[in-house]
Amino acid sequence: MDKNNVTPKASPREVLFFELEYIATTGRAALFDAVKKALAGRVDVTPVSFGRTGAAGRPAALIPELLKAAGKEAAGTEELIAAAEEAMAQFFAEKAELNKALPPLIKEAQSKNIQVVAMSAWPEEAAETLMKRLGLDEMGVELEAFDVTDGAFPRADHWLRMLKVRNQETLPAIAAVSSQTACKGALTAAATCIAVPDEYTNFEDFSGAKFILESLGDVPAKEIIALVTRR
Repeated sequence: MDKNNVTPKASPREVLFFELEYIATTGRAALFDAVKKALAGRVDVTPVSFGRTGAAGRPAALIPELLKAAGKEAAGTEELIAAAEEAMAQFFAEKAELNKALPPLIKEAQSKNIQVVAMSAWPEEAAETLMKRLGLDEMGVELEAFDVTDGAFPRADHWLRMLKVRNQETLPAIAAVSSQTACKGALTAAATCIAVPDEYTNFEDFSGAKFILESLGDVPAKEIIALVTRR
């Protein structure tokens, strides 16, 4: 083989990941309401108790933890989880509103040839419903739906799965995250983090993040991309 005719291996394309439920919309507030309603009469769910259970999880992880923390019996847990999941499905389909600061960030990233990917803890069908509701599919945003029910999301193993899926040992990445779990996991995967805590996670440790913002719109999208891009 003529070595001069060998096509050079393409450099890994930089990717901007963001948490679909918690960065693109107010999914954690909706999750709090869904879990609080499901547990009404059994557990008084507060923002503090919700946050302490690891508020990045889905009802299947949150509800048993809240019951356990309150010293309550686990009887009927499956029905409680189903009710909370149904409330979230309704939120995804009918009530979710797009974070207005996200489209400029997506557009700026894409202008720099950065791939944009939404990460979801929910099954693909539910995540696609939310993508369509928010209009993200029309913006050229890709989706990675993990269907995680066993704890917080996205953890380090989820980020490492992203590397494996793309068959890359290293992945130039930017991560817009809202929880300590997501931030630490992204840092493990050598991502540059933009942390945007909410009222349920603002007490957590986001050390290592490039930005820690009260709101995604606090810094212009162009400035964020300029400071976190690896090029």
